[in-house]
Amino acid sequence: MNKIQKEMVDNHIDELNEIDRVLTNVQNHSLGIEVVYTALKEMSANPSSSPLLCLQIAASDWDC
Repeated sequence: MNKIQKEMVDNHIDELNEIDRVLTNVQNHSLGIEVVYTALKEMSANPSSSPLLCLQIAASDWDC
């Protein structure tokens, strides 16, 4: 693991685990692409929001 990867994992492990949980739930609903696309649009519209928050909002928008 390189320095950037290690720093990401060390500093954001809880957020990464929650992102994984949300994405797993989304995939269980077969809405992966739709939710990721919506999350990216949310991130573009609200750049100060965290990736996790944007993903959670998108998942909610798709009833996941």
